[in-house]
Amino acid sequence: MLAPDASLLSRRQFLGYTAGAILAMCMPGCVSSSERRLNIYNYSYYIAPDTVKNFIHETGISVVYDEFSSQDVLFAKLKLGAGYDLVVASDYMLRRLIRQQIIDTIDGFKYYSDMIDLVKKEPWSSLCRYCVPYLWGTTGIGYNRKYVKKAPTSWNDLWNEDYVGRVTMLDEKRDAIGAALIKLGYNGNSCDPKQLAAAQKELTHQKHILRQYTNDYIDGLARGEIWLAQAWSGDISRAKDANPNIDYVLPKEGSFFFVDSWCIPKDAAHKREAVEFLNFVMQPEIIAKVTNFTSYPNTIATSMPYVNKELLNRPLGYPPAEMMKRTFAQEDIGAEEKNWDKMWESIKFKN
Repeated sequence: MLAPDASLLSRRQFLGYTAGAILAMCMPGCVSSSERRLNIYNYSYYIAPDTVKNFIHETGISVVYDEFSSQDVLFAKLKLGAGYDLVVASDYMLRRLIRQQIIDTIDGFKYYSDMIDLVKKEPWSSLCRYCVPYLWGTTGIGYNRKYVKKAPTSWNDLWNEDYVGRVTMLDEKRDAIGAALIKLGYNGNSCDPKQLAAAQKELTHQKHILRQYTNDYIDGLARGEIWLAQAWSGDISRAKDANPNIDYVLPKEGSFFFVDSWCIPKDAAHKREAVEFLNFVMQPEIIAKVTNFTSYPNTIATSMPYVNKELLNRPLGYPPAEMMKRTFAQEDIGAEEKNWDKMWESIKFKN
């Protein structure tokens, strides 16, 4: 059951009805206390349409599937003890969850040996005690070539006065502030007060150019309402399928790559069922279907024969080595996260 124009939905766009669609797969009374169940919390449309349905059919385990809009929302829910058994965390959030002892180690996952080299090296080889790396991609600039005649090459292009009202930035503090830091020649994970103040000044100056901060930009790009957007690679890959004028660039100054991972909270009530789901979804043929639907590359090397060749040959799908050399991970910034939070609130809500 897909929403209208589901192919254009963002990796992190929040849509409430999807959870209801998953719940509808169970018959009434399917979540009685005597039955096995699993509570999943994931980004919207970050899984193939039939994955959960097929898992329910194969195992008989009832699934409650909820979605979140950002990593901050995920963190808040986990701190409150929302009762989830399996969640998806970005790399910097994963480190934060480990540091605060919110997630448990994972035992019994079968496919670590099948994973790509990217997640077999440090720091991932250590982090994998606590997670199963799932999908990955890069952060860059999506644009509509019909309106942007000269292809962007730099983060500076998102500050171009020629595009007032036609630019969007991600509604994620680590991406937006990180881009401003990189634009200024700083580390995108910097916690230096002077550098953060300079980044805040840049983003404040940019506000009159922006249409909005949003993670829901794909449809606007395709329709020509948005001309340039700070964007995630897989989203733009899907937008390009809908409108060939859509394209993507990784800025010359560099940018982030991300790896989103499955994690099991320490207070999860159904850890055995969570591991069963991981061993189901990460099977090569099944995870390939997730990649084919979302356009995000997965971490299972043995899935490649089942991934659409068009995605394998497209930099948006599987970035070439030259592009990856200009990327780096978002790091856990520890107690400095509070300073980023205050700065982000000031940028977004103050004139």
